[in-house]
Amino acid sequence: MTRNTFFRIFTAIMLFIAVSSVFSQHVSGNKTAQNKISEDKWGEDLNYLMKEMPKIHIDPYNHTSKENFELFAEVLKSKLKNMSDNEVLCQVAKLTAMIGDGHTALNIFNFHNSNNNTAYRFHIFPIMMYQFSDGMFITGSSPQYNELKGCKVIKINGKAIEEVIETVKPIVPRDNEYSLKFNLPYYMVIAEFMNGLGITNNPDEMEITVINKSGNELTTKLIATEISNMQHNSGASDDNGLPLYMKNEAKNYWFEYLKDNKTLYINYKRVLNDPADSLKYFCKRLDEFINSNDIERTVIDIRNNGGGNNATCQPFVNLISNNKKVNQKGKLFIIIGRQTFSAASYLTTKLEFNTKAIFAGEPTGASPNHYGDNRPLILPNSKVEVRLSSIFWQNSFPVDKRKSTDPQIKVELSSADYFAGKDPVLEAVLNYKYEGNNNGNINNSVKGVYLYSPIQSLEITEESGMLKMKVMQMDFVGRNVSFITTGLYPEAGGSFGTDIAGLKIIPVNSDLKINYMGSEWVVKRSEGDFKTPQQLLDEGRNNEAADLLKETKLTNPSYQGLNENTINGIGYYALGKKNFDGAIAIFSLNCDLYPESWNVYDSLGEAYLMAGNTMMAVENYKKSVELNPENKNGKKILDNLTK
Repeated sequence: MTRNTFFRIFTAIMLFIAVSSVFSQHVSGNKTAQNKISEDKWGEDLNYLMKEMPKIHIDPYNHTSKENFELFAEVLKSKLKNMSDNEVLCQVAKLTAMIGDGHTALNIFNFHNSNNNTAYRFHIFPIMMYQFSDGMFITGSSPQYNELKGCKVIKINGKAIEEVIETVKPIVPRDNEYSLKFNLPYYMVIAEFMNGLGITNNPDEMEITVINKSGNELTTKLIATEISNMQHNSGASDDNGLPLYMKNEAKNYWFEYLKDNKTLYINYKRVLNDPADSLKYFCKRLDEFINSNDIERTVIDIRNNGGGNNATCQPFVNLISNNKKVNQKGKLFIIIGRQTFSAASYLTTKLEFNTKAIFAGEPTGASPNHYGDNRPLILPNSKVEVRLSSIFWQNSFPVDKRKSTDPQIKVELSSADYFAGKDPVLEAVLNYKYEGNNNGNINNSVKGVYLYSPIQSLEITEESGMLKMKVMQMDFVGRNVSFITTGLYPEAGGSFGTDIAGLKIIPVNSDLKINYMGSEWVVKRSEGDFKTPQQLLDEGRNNEAADLLKETKLTNPSYQGLNENTINGIGYYALGKKNFDGAIAIFSLNCDLYPESWNVYDSLGEAYLMAGNTMMAVENYKKSVELNPENKNGKKILDNLTK
């Protein structure tokens, strides 16, 4: 099974190599004089994009109707003969952004290109900007533009910055307004976009007008360079004087004890295992430190975490949720922000639904339930690579329509705080006073097992004199993990509050009504011997497990909690238990349900291989590679099996 991961390209600290590799297109009026791609070739690319987009994106018309997409493409094709390459490129970016999710975007930075394919060459004006609460400021640059650092941007090529922002917005991918805020400054320094949108006349140059640190207006001409001439700061040094959230850029996770405040500060920068410090070992050290030190408050900082691999963070979630010293209301805080995206949003929801944490900072840049795992579509003539989301990650309740996870302690970052090295979010957390719950009397009548979903149970138990509610789920790598673990706190009228913001539990006769941010649904008390698919697999009732999944899928087609990923995860659960017959039954069902997915055949091939059935393993790996010629793992296994 192959899993795609998504990373944010930029980090808080960056350096640009000081070069002046200017690209050679020049314009006359608003028309590029030396277009490299003909009208016919761009037309072919647009037709290819419209034809192939629905084959890769799991739901391309969720935000914009198919009719509007087709109308946009037809109007664009009718105007190609009068457009420059850069103008067309901007329209392709706009069409892509119309899909409406932050993972679907042009691969501007050629970041995913592991095969060294020929790619459309983008160019950049070597400055870095950030949209603070008090405006757009320059936070970094290549050495020749050092005088611009710390300056407020007021104009680009004579146009007011507010006008420029509104012009650029339509081509910027986003889940919400906060991912727009994060992405926008990077699109505003891409030379092709600024030229194609008519903001600059010469694609080589961009004039930027700022208010400098002395309060004077200054205009500087920037020269474009190829993005390949840009590099990231290693973060290995230069930490002196930086606030905690900007330190140790090269580390995926680290912690520090703030002795004066008896605060444990944990910075989780990337949802990835660090080869030099495995997450398992990190969690072991962290647990030992927690249990041997006087800690009154724990702060987990994921505001600059742009994602990674969802499969890696579970040990950390387990540590935080299970440690009673840390997991207390008013003592556990999580800092989030506009860069909290993708796998970091998955981590956010896991912590939100399994701890007593209070969130601080800005809203996240991703929706709790969101589209992700983007896959490439390379346009044949221009070689522009469009990344398209292939999976819908339902990390929260199906009714959760939030565009972001919002903090209870909302703090915006100003330019003054940033350039002074201050952290107003951490300061707000350290000064926060929590008013606790009044637990009241326990209502034992709600204890029991309920049917949360066709394949999940909800259980309410009593632990240490308190009611606790838990819902388990199968994750996509085959682990039976907690979806929800929360205390229940009696409220007036017989309902229960929880540790999860916006979630209430209301007894209704012998059943339960769940109210989540105004949406309500009833879960029935289990009257019989209800078994989840994994429980059936544990008992060797493999066909019954597969039949339950099939019946659920056929009778509840709109139920997003059961998808290709979920079923594959259940198959890997069986495989992990060495129940090969069960794994084959589940993976075979997935192949029947998703016959165009190369990944399900790859998984079925793996199960047959582990079961010792080489012939069927070869058959399914061949099918997987046929559907996805880029499946290197499948090709390698086939080579070994067919020698």
